[in-house]
Amino acid sequence: MENYSLSILITQGITIILLLVLIAYLVRQRRMIRLAKRFEKFSLISNKEKESSFFDLIMGYIWKMIHRFSNLLSKSAVMKKYGERYDKFISFEDKDKMSGLDYVAIKFLIGFTFFLLNIVSMMFQVMNLSVISLLVTFLVGFFMPDVYLQILFHEKRKRIEEDLLKAIIMMNNSFKSGRNIMQAVEIVKNELEGPISDEFKKIYLDMTYGLSMEVVFDRFYHRVKLEDAKYITSSLTLLNKTGGNIVKVFGTIEKSFFNKKKLKQEMQSLTSASIFVFRVLCVLPFLFILVIYLLNPSYFEVVFTTHIGILLLLLTVLLYVIYILVIKKVLEVDI
Repeated sequence: MENYSLSILITQGITIILLLVLIAYLVRQRRMIRLAKRFEKFSLISNKEKESSFFDLIMGYIWKMIHRFSNLLSKSAVMKKYGERYDKFISFEDKDKMSGLDYVAIKFLIGFTFFLLNIVSMMFQVMNLSVISLLVTFLVGFFMPDVYLQILFHEKRKRIEEDLLKAIIMMNNSFKSGRNIMQAVEIVKNELEGPISDEFKKIYLDMTYGLSMEVVFDRFYHRVKLEDAKYITSSLTLLNKTGGNIVKVFGTIEKSFFNKKKLKQEMQSLTSASIFVFRVLCVLPFLFILVIYLLNPSYFEVVFTTHIGILLLLLTVLLYVIYILVIKKVLEVDI
């Protein structure tokens, strides 16, 4: 029986390793394709070199399946409303190739994949199928892409927040030289790189559709959820209602953003030691548990085998989470 359990454990380990290797390979190939597309316009490529590789064929088939599933989901008004939440994750270059429903379709496919893997795992272990286990596995797979997308969105917001001052300076200099708002936005989208350029491409497109300046920047704020973008929207709304000099308005915005960035850098330098201590204190309990477990593996056995131990474990985790949230809130300084 022990040999049988060991063989099942080895099989599951090999399966997990193969899945991780496959995921890592797909992520690496996707990055290589993105880099190739970035440098494609600077190189001369013959038609023969543009023949699709085996990986391209597989990805093309997967995307066809995703698009078909998203078209099926589009028949539901609830799914269409749910898919609108993922429109902010689509870059300007991909806006014609995919929609928010494609992300929903990907979530369903990953959930079904986890669902099938759980069934296979239970078959290997000769276990009865548990509806609750299958449902939990599907939900884990379904919401896992949200974690990945939120991490990417957080990094995107940080880069936009860092580059927004550059964009305002460029726009203000454009206004001083006699250019209009469309020309100023076009200069920013062409000169800057990264997420800020992508957002200003969307702003430029909205303005070509005839939307007013304050509406365009309000849409920008709702996409990135930054207070600086909200400040720009409020300033432009007041400018539109009361009138005024746009050069002076953007000069005020530029000065405000510059002072805010300078103050934030000073606050980061003052609180860096406290943040370092906070991170060390967050990691120390896990290191302490790991050392005790290595010295005496049976030390924590009573925690997982008794009702009181499980209750104390849940209480400890709850208090630890509250501690992290409280300390993090104390260290945060709003500027």
